[in-house]
Amino acid sequence: MDAVLINRFVAFGQAAAVVLEEGQKPIWKLCALAAYYPDKIPVPSAGWPSGHNVIVHLASSQNMVPKCRHYIYPEVQAGFAEEDLDMYDKVSAGLAWSRTLAILRKGFEIEVDLEKVWEDHAELEFVSKDADATMATMVAEPYVNHIPTLTGGIGYKDLHRFYRDYFIPGNPPSFKMKLLSRTVGTDRVVDEMHVSFRHTQIIPWMLPDVEPTDKEVEVALVAIVCIRGGKLYHEHIYWDQASVLVQIGLLDPTLVPGGGKGRLPVVGGAGARKVVDESSVRSNELISSW
Repeated sequence: MDAVLINRFVAFGQAAAVVLEEGQKPIWKLCALAAYYPDKIPVPSAGWPSGHNVIVHLASSQNMVPKCRHYIYPEVQAGFAEEDLDMYDKVSAGLAWSRTLAILRKGFEIEVDLEKVWEDHAELEFVSKDADATMATMVAEPYVNHIPTLTGGIGYKDLHRFYRDYFIPGNPPSFKMKLLSRTVGTDRVVDEMHVSFRHTQIIPWMLPDVEPTDKEVEVALVAIVCIRGGKLYHEHIYWDQASVLVQIGLLDPTLVPGGGKGRLPVVGGAGARKVVDESSVRSNELISSW
């Protein structure tokens, strides 16, 4: 019998077990098969024909070990990837989706230029400074979260206001970003950057309501950007806020709570400089016994 080409399967529960069993038959040629928490693994010792792109997502309560790429998600139950079920778990569902998307793209031999999507968005933020155009690069209801200060926004209305009134006009003229490294995944771009500026104005997203100190600041910043359907879905932005506060004089490392001796385990601009050049600052200076 001639091989039958099946474009793709994404199945859940009992249906996942059925397609896994069918996928073990040599008459099938699978482009991609993603099985979510099947209630059983057909012939666990048999495996699947070479060349089949198969992935299985299992809840930690399922005692199964299929002979294919599989992932076990802790502290969830079968049903964790279905939003309309009580067992839905947003974090595990998102992680499983990224892994499923990877195998689908591999099966279809699809390549997506995530870097361009992110770079176009960033140019509109920092160069064109156009809030409307920036929002046009994002999904209908995106969100941005600057983790140390909880600034940003959820949904089009709040995020558009944030970009227009706070973020875009809130960066001082001296603000600079230098890309240090970039990791591109299936649906995410992770940038490691060196950020520097003179604190000559209130910076709502990084130093909300803090009056200008005219201090020089440099800090390492990491942006984790999720992209769906060719548009930005969300951004998680991280940096060392203690380092920033030390540099503008709002945090004194020598003032230990309770009048204790020593100093707080935080650094100023040295942390960012060591990211750029690992030999620029000695390691372990805060460990007294080193």
